[in-house]
Amino acid sequence: MYTRSEDRAGGVEKMSNHSVDDESRFTEICTILSVFCALSTIAVTLRSYTRLVLLHTFGWDDGVMVGAQILAIAAAVTIGLESKWGLGSHTWVQPEAHLFPYMKAFYSSIIVYNMSMCLVKISILLQYRRIFALRMMQRITFYAVAFMVAWSITIFFLLTLVCIPVAKFWDHALPGRCLDSLTIWYVMAAFNLVSDFAIFGLPLPVVRSLQLPKKQKVMLFAVFGLGFFTCIISIIRIRTLKIAASTDDPNWDNVDAATWSYLEVTTAILAACLPTLRPVFAKMMPSLMGSSIRGNQGSSWSRMTLEGVRVRCLQSHCHGGGEEPSHPYWAALNRSSKEGEKSTGGQGRHSSNYSSHTTGHGRVKAWVRRAEPDK
Repeated sequence: MYTRSEDRAGGVEKMSNHSVDDESRFTEICTILSVFCALSTIAVTLRSYTRLVLLHTFGWDDGVMVGAQILAIAAAVTIGLESKWGLGSHTWVQPEAHLFPYMKAFYSSIIVYNMSMCLVKISILLQYRRIFALRMMQRITFYAVAFMVAWSITIFFLLTLVCIPVAKFWDHALPGRCLDSLTIWYVMAAFNLVSDFAIFGLPLPVVRSLQLPKKQKVMLFAVFGLGFFTCIISIIRIRTLKIAASTDDPNWDNVDAATWSYLEVTTAILAACLPTLRPVFAKMMPSLMGSSIRGNQGSSWSRMTLEGVRVRCLQSHCHGGGEEPSHPYWAALNRSSKEGEKSTGGQGRHSSNYSSHTTGHGRVKAWVRRAEPDK
């Protein structure tokens, strides 16, 4: 039942348990890839439709997110090719002819996954620049975007040239040299985790400083805190990297690292897109949105989203590029709401309101769209 087999990469003899030769995780891999690729694609498509067609405010943050989703689809394809050539089956049952195509797909998946994660974070930072016009936030996000662009370029070349020549990544017999891939992956995983917490937590102090009722603050914290699900996945993923690095059966045990990596990037995309979809949901399901307004007259903040809050500076020394509610972006949002109001029989009306808070950086005003019941 047990036989010795030679590790093709390192020439080391290892014990193989042939009682599990027929096991396969192919279905698990395909299910995760298909479901989350579809969800993230739908989310980005609806976001683009909302910004491009409904609001006519398609911006850099939206374009970068489209690029991130294209790379996420590419990641699904490359991980799927890995499963075709052996991922999810036991290493010792794979024919030697599968090794090179498997490693080529693995090499490609690492690059597109990391590039997709970088673009997601750049898109989120650009979205913050659209929402928060407070001078300090504009500065922080400007330097953060610049850093993420530089980081993205660096790791692109680092990952593509991890082996020289590149073909040595999948053919160790070739002359050349390779960097320590595991060390690079750990460094990138740690950076992803730290940057996830930093980026998703960036708007929380601003929200906390606003003088708003507790329930309204909770709603805003929930909107901006969706990304912390990605942080949890990042922590789980680091553990899977350690298992994949020390296993005697990489084709089988690398499944968790591959699938959690894909979950990380797609949940980040979903977390960034979902708060922007309120206008399209209002258009697609006006009766549901209308009943939500009428059934919750005590709270005008029940539908708080990124599309409904705008933080701006009012004092002349606070140069953040703030936009009044009459700006085309918010005017378009207003039109979208009025269309939803008409479709619900005019049973609710929308208005702009704000609460202000004076800080050392200037007085901050949060423009908030809210629904009010007819009196």
